Amino acid sequence: MAYPKTSTRENKIVKPKKSIVSGNFPQKPSLYEKPAILKTNKILAFSLLMVVILSMTSYLFVLSKESRVKELHSATNKLNYENVELQNKVDYLKSFYVLDDKVQKIDFLKKPDQIIEVQSNTKTPIIVEKKKKFDITPVTGF
Repeated sequence: MAYPKTSTRENKIVKPKKSIVSGNFPQKPSLYEKPAILKTNKILAFSLLMVVILSMTSYLFVLSKESRVKELHSATNKLNYENVELQNKVDYLKSFYVLDDKVQKIDFLKKPDQIIEVQSNTKTPIIVEKKKKFDITPVTGF
């Protein structure tokens, strides 16, 4: 992207006209192919790269296990709520059956301790005639 020039000052490249030292200088071969610090830097960079890759993969495994734990947590909560509802139903039925058992333990029809024999009635019953008219004096106000 080109920016318009807003400054009136121009950038000038300054080149030296003459170098201070001139001549043919032979290159000395180094005693070692690579300095030890460069080898150490490469080894450290490679180990750092491996540690970063290992930490990323372990983080992915942690995320996948965390999602699995969340699923198990929600399933456990669902089962707990269902268990509470079922426990309430069981308690209700237990209270009903306890009451039913107590009612069954009470003998409403008790067996008699001894049996009394009664002779049959040979006499004819006396029938009293009903009065057709009652003699009641009325009370005023009612």
